[in-house]
Amino acid sequence: MEQGKRFWLALGMYSVLAMLAWATMSSEPLGIADGRISISFRGFTVAVLGVFAMRTVLHRRAERIRAESGQQD
Repeated sequence: MEQGKRFWLALGMYSVLAMLAWATMSSEPLGIADGRISISFRGFTVAVLGVFAMRTVLHRRAERIRAESGQQD
């Protein structure tokens, strides 16, 4: 499969997973650091999926930069 198609498929899957997590998980807060920080389980899950999506975007940008620098040599 072409790299561009794989990239957009991955981002689409991250968004589908985020929507499913938002729709199905409870908004009950999780206590972090002895209860001083409170975040919902659903929000935490969506944040983790966002981190993976960001890593995917950064990886694609790095690959494009490497390809461009290889062509200039």
